[in-house]
Amino acid sequence: MARELRDSGISWIGAIPTDWDVRRVKNGFVRKNEKAMIEDPVVLSLARAGVRVRNMENAEGQFAESYYNYNPVEPGDLLLNPMDLYSGANCSISRVFGVISPAYMNLRAKKDYCAVYYDYFFKTQYWAMAMFAHGKGVSFDNRWTISAEDLFKYYIPYPSISEQQRIADFLDTECAQIEGVIEQTRTSIEEYKKLKQALITEAVTKGICKDRTMKDSGVEWIGEIPKEWSTFRIANLYVERTESGQDELPILSVSINTGISDHEVEDEEQTRVFLRSEDRTKYKRVYPGDLAYNMMRAWQGAFGAARVNGMVSPAYVVAKPMGFQKIDSRYMEALLRTPSAIEEMHRYSRGITDFRLRLYWPEFRNIRVCLPLYEEQVEIADFIDEQNSKMDHIIESKEKLLRELEAYKKSIIYEVVTGKKEVSA
Repeated sequence: MARELRDSGISWIGAIPTDWDVRRVKNGFVRKNEKAMIEDPVVLSLARAGVRVRNMENAEGQFAESYYNYNPVEPGDLLLNPMDLYSGANCSISRVFGVISPAYMNLRAKKDYCAVYYDYFFKTQYWAMAMFAHGKGVSFDNRWTISAEDLFKYYIPYPSISEQQRIADFLDTECAQIEGVIEQTRTSIEEYKKLKQALITEAVTKGICKDRTMKDSGVEWIGEIPKEWSTFRIANLYVERTESGQDELPILSVSINTGISDHEVEDEEQTRVFLRSEDRTKYKRVYPGDLAYNMMRAWQGAFGAARVNGMVSPAYVVAKPMGFQKIDSRYMEALLRTPSAIEEMHRYSRGITDFRLRLYWPEFRNIRVCLPLYEEQVEIADFIDEQNSKMDHIIESKEKLLRELEAYKKSIIYEVVTGKKEVSA
């Protein structure tokens, strides 16, 4: 028989069982706002993964001059981030002693209130952005904050303490099982990504034919290559193309994950990827077979072989095959996106920090690469395209499973903490 529900009268709680009550945070919790006054404390941090001990030896995060003003934390305390109401479930139960920044809300449950149950409840509030309407700030994304006064006025469901504990125990078990599958899936995705990269690296530096005679390439980052292959400076294969774009051509982008796009970049993505200019003639022309790279992200693998006519940002470099040596730029893209090639790009890039690094054409043209005959380039590029398609399909299906598992976990937590789904005694 379905559980009998009633309207709680609170929009962010919805219907609750008829024997549940609705109370405020102040009825069930006290804020621990005292000062730690400890010389060398265990410093804690709060993230979506939970409460953890900060690694002070590795200068993790920012150091405070003193931790005397930090709040003492005990196992069982419920910690909430009141400054991040926009982007995620920033609350968790501490399992250790330590101290935490007074910027966080440190709550201790009163008698007949189970902190673990309310940790799950507040997670649903962060996910649904229910507390967002009770916050204030200057920026929606990361400066929207709920005050302690408003938090303690916030309405929460109140089942009996025995049912709170039963729900907490059920969700601990259920979520642990779901997280186990999620972790296995994430590990599997990373393994497939490593396998994909290993296949590509092997293909572009050793070929796809087995039992070949090898030779030293003379290029440290490449190592041995088949004896029929040659090595060249980029300057012997490509010349920089500086032709201006045209109004009717699509604006393409170069991604560190997918190479160069084959369609017009959406307005929103253009703003994110590069500063858009209304004058399309300021963009650079690319032709099928050209190689393009983002000067600011070349050291991260932002290379792509153009497959369609289009244009790219002025911040990109466009390289045109010189013609005397036939090149399948799909092969060159795959070669230049290997981990060892990316390290070489980093070495040739200029700037005072990684964030400021730029790989300019005069430096890029001096990098040495290996090159098989054109027919084998095509064979290798086709093989990589086929393998990428297979691997990407598997990875995409696993990433879809991750999304479904996360959605299911959130759904079951919401259904149980609001009493819509009953946990048997």
